[in-house]
Amino acid sequence: MVSVLGVSVGASAVRVAYPDDEGAVFRSFPVDSAHTQPELLVADSIETVMAERSADDDVQVFGVAYRDEAQAAAVEAAIDCHLVPEVTAALWMLEASGQLGDHSTLAFYDLGSSGLTVTVVDRFTGAVLSSARTDEISGDGIDRLIRDHQLEQERIAHPVDEAADWALTERCRRAKEELSTNTAVCVPGDGGLLLLSQDNLDSLIVRPVEASARLAREVIESSGRGADAVVLIGGGAHIPLVASLMESWLALPVIVPVQPELVAAEGAALLAQDRADSSDRGGAERFAKPVIRGGALAGGALAVVAVIGLGLGFGGSQSSDGDARPVATQPSSEETSPSPAPSPAAPPPAAVSIPEPAQQEASVPEPAPAPAPAPRPLIPGLPQIQLPTLPPPPPLPPLPRIPGL
Repeated sequence: MVSVLGVSVGASAVRVAYPDDEGAVFRSFPVDSAHTQPELLVADSIETVMAERSADDDVQVFGVAYRDEAQAAAVEAAIDCHLVPEVTAALWMLEASGQLGDHSTLAFYDLGSSGLTVTVVDRFTGAVLSSARTDEISGDGIDRLIRDHQLEQERIAHPVDEAADWALTERCRRAKEELSTNTAVCVPGDGGLLLLSQDNLDSLIVRPVEASARLAREVIESSGRGADAVVLIGGGAHIPLVASLMESWLALPVIVPVQPELVAAEGAALLAQDRADSSDRGGAERFAKPVIRGGALAGGALAVVAVIGLGLGFGGSQSSDGDARPVATQPSSEETSPSPAPSPAAPPPAAVSIPEPAQQEASVPEPAPAPAPAPRPLIPGLPQIQLPTLPPPPPLPPLPRIPGL
C-alpha cells in the first residue's frame, strides 16, 4: 500500500495526518515547552505514528512545509524528506477544494499561536510577491489579553503557583475557541467561573487586529499588484472579528476554509500523494532529498508534504485506483478471429427456445415431504422405553390422641 505522512509543527501541538480507508486520520501531540527543535518534534511524531500503523503499510513519502530557510535546513538535516513552503501547500489545498474562484492574486493572512504572516502570492505561478511576519498579534497574545482582563475585573482568583497559572491560560484559550461559534461562554475551573462574551473579546482585540489589517495592506501595496482576495488561515481565522475587519479595511472578499488551521497540511498531503504517484509512474528514487532553493520551490512541480508552523491534514484528492482498474467486457466482433462463412446450402441453425421462468418452475417436481422426526428418547443414551405410571400412595391413618396432652 502506498502511503504518505503529513506533519505540522505549531507552537502548541504537532499534528500528523495520513490516509485510511475512510479518509484522513489526524493525530495531535502536545508540544513540550522544553522542546524547541522542529526536527526532533517531527521525528518523534513520525516514529509514534509509524509504530501504530500496520507492518504492511508502505510509507513512501514524508514531506515538510517550512516557514523559513532555518526551519527547512534543520528538518532536512535530521529527516530524509521533501520540503515545500507552507504557503505553497496551502495554495494547493485551496486549488483542490475549488474555493479560489477566478481570483489570480491572493493575500494569505496566517494567524497562528506564535504570530502573524502575511504573504501575497501569484495563484498560477506560485511566486511569492511580498511577505512579512510579526509577533505583535498571535493566538497566545490574545489568550493573555483575556487572562489579564479576567484578573483585572476580579472575576477569578489570582493563580497561586505556576500550575494554576498554566491552567488559567488554558481556560482562556478554550473560551476564545468556543467564542468562534457562540456569543458567550462560561468556563469553570479553580478560582471561579471564567465568563466572556463575544463583545468583550472584540473590545480586547480590536486594536491588534486593526494593526494587523494595516500590515496586510502594506504587504499588498509592496507587492506591486492588487490582491483579488484575502485567504485567512491558521487558528486565528476562527475569530469572527478578524474576517470582518479584513473585509472592511482591505475592501476585498475574504475566503475562510472550513479548517483554516489545517489547510497548509492538507495541501502538503496532496503534494505528497502527487509525489508518490509520480514515483510509481516514473520509477523515481524514494526519499530523494531536494535542493532547497527558496522561492524556486513554490509552484506546481513541487514535491511533498508535512507542515511546520501550521496544522495539517489531507485534501479530498480523487484516487486514481478506479481509473487503473481493468473492466471486464465481452469481446467485440472485430476483436475475435473471423470464422469461415457457412455454405449457402447449409440450413440455418435451429432456434433454441428458452423457457420462461414459470415453465421452468412447472417442470421441476415437488420435493417429497421430509419424514417426521423420531420422538425424543425419554432417557438420553438408552432405548426408548415407555415407563409405567405408578398410582399415588394411600393416605396415612390419623394418629391417636392421648388424653391430657
